[in-house]
Amino acid sequence: MSNEEKIEVAEKRIIELKTLINHWKTSNISSRKASADFVEAFLSERQEREAA
Repeated sequence: MSNEEKIEVAEKRIIELKTLINHWKTSNISSRKASADFVEAFLSERQEREAA
């Protein structure tokens, strides 16, 4: 994996983590599964917008 690819993966992970943190701050959902589902849905929607 090239440095550019590593950077891209790391940047995506940072966005995932920021999204999860914001979700935890604004939500009363305590289930890790519900939080993971939320992040996955957000990222899927984001990827669809980027692909368009």
